[in-house]
Amino acid sequence: MLNGVYALAYERIFLAKGRAVLFNSSSFLFFFLPLFILCAKLAAVGGPKGSSRLFLLFSLIFYASWNAPALFLLVGTLAINYAFACQLCRQENETSVSRRNLLILALILNLLPLLYAKYSGFFAETIQSLLGVSFTFEAPALPPGISFYTFIQIAWLVSVYRREVTPAGLERHTVFSTFFPYILSGPIVRYQEMGPQLDQVRAPNAQSLALGLSLFAIGLGKKVLLADSLALSANAVFGAAEKAWPLTGAEAWLGSLSYSFQLYFDFSGYTDMAIGLGLMLGLQLPENFISPYKATGIVDFWRRWHITLGLWLRDFLYIPLGGNRHGKLKQYRNLFLTMLIGGAWHGAGWTFIIWGAMHGLMLCINHFFRAQIKGRTWAGIFERLPVRVAFICLTFFCLNLAWVVFRAQSLEGAWRVYSAMFAQPLAATGAAGDLQGFFPHHYFQDWTDFALLALSAFIIWALPASHEITSRRQDTTCWLRFSLTRSWAVCLSLLFLLSLLMLTRQSAFLYFQF
Repeated sequence: MLNGVYALAYERIFLAKGRAVLFNSSSFLFFFLPLFILCAKLAAVGGPKGSSRLFLLFSLIFYASWNAPALFLLVGTLAINYAFACQLCRQENETSVSRRNLLILALILNLLPLLYAKYSGFFAETIQSLLGVSFTFEAPALPPGISFYTFIQIAWLVSVYRREVTPAGLERHTVFSTFFPYILSGPIVRYQEMGPQLDQVRAPNAQSLALGLSLFAIGLGKKVLLADSLALSANAVFGAAEKAWPLTGAEAWLGSLSYSFQLYFDFSGYTDMAIGLGLMLGLQLPENFISPYKATGIVDFWRRWHITLGLWLRDFLYIPLGGNRHGKLKQYRNLFLTMLIGGAWHGAGWTFIIWGAMHGLMLCINHFFRAQIKGRTWAGIFERLPVRVAFICLTFFCLNLAWVVFRAQSLEGAWRVYSAMFAQPLAATGAAGDLQGFFPHHYFQDWTDFALLALSAFIIWALPASHEITSRRQDTTCWLRFSLTRSWAVCLSLLFLLSLLMLTRQSAFLYFQF
């Protein structure tokens, strides 16, 4: 009875208003999540099958709250893919041309909706610009999570083709593909990681709930308290650049830092919350974010930032292109092309393509440097702490520059920020040398903006990562380790309550747009 009343209240209060369910929304925190956990306890009586069906129901409701019509595209895509997978399993000949062609057809059918929804408007604008013609084209709305679930489907189909995975029923495939913690913004999971876990789902227990809720609270704090606060300064500076308003060098540099930190905590926060939701149910989602700004090079960065995307690009683009099997020059070509496509995956626009090209070039330079020092007797000097710190600073400097074009809405806006960073004086002309002279245009409101940047830097470089704090592995050394103690409960409760107070300025996660 209680379950039915709660479900009716949720439907009347939330779904009737047609609002999207955000992890950092009151509707998710006070309706969706408690109802889901309550039902998960009840459904566990029916074993993994009952839990699996509950996951499917709530995942479809979660997705439909964002865009109900897009749910038909998602479900239709999954059904078609499952039919292709079953046919691939029936083909006996491993080298059969028809089997390979069947996979190619399936991949094309998966990519076509993504290409049309995400890039048709960009292609239309580019054609008009190149040919000097004008025509009306209304770009379609981007279905939520299409970039992520398309990549998940491609990985699954290729695994079936390689006979690494056997289809275990349309229901199982749909549950795996639509699970709400990762359907909209990753991690880009593989069936080999999640399938066996879905066979062993148990009712949420006190320990799993405590660990999952703790990680969820840390992620919520990163998003609401840090990322959304940093966004105010970043948006002000980049918005001014788009409108060709004046910028001092100090404003441009701190605006770029604000966005670098905002994106860090936004994506890190989402990752913590998604993994925390899985832990509540006893599921271990793949790690996707490991202190990327502590990287000592761009190669190291891509082993820490959006890890599942990096692995996907490696396995399904870089290696098929030839990887490092045909000499250094072709390896660098493959790296560059992979990152170029990775940039285009993030968005339809020249800014994203240039961002991908910048990372491709930096990866090539980093690989070349690593090849030059490999095996040298003096290579050990690069492991010394002062040198490592210097490389971390250099890597972050390069990353911060690349994030400028990633954040800018246009190439003109990016150019204005770069011009202010390198060509404009730090302070306004004729300034008396006080703080107001460096920030005369009020893009930064008061001292709290600078304190927030300092706090962000401290958290990023001085504190351990969330996965280190909450890790249950005994071989993980970390001076700050989560435990089921009163002090941790009080601190995390205060963090959660403070985050709730800031929910009035609710905003979507940045990676939802990709």
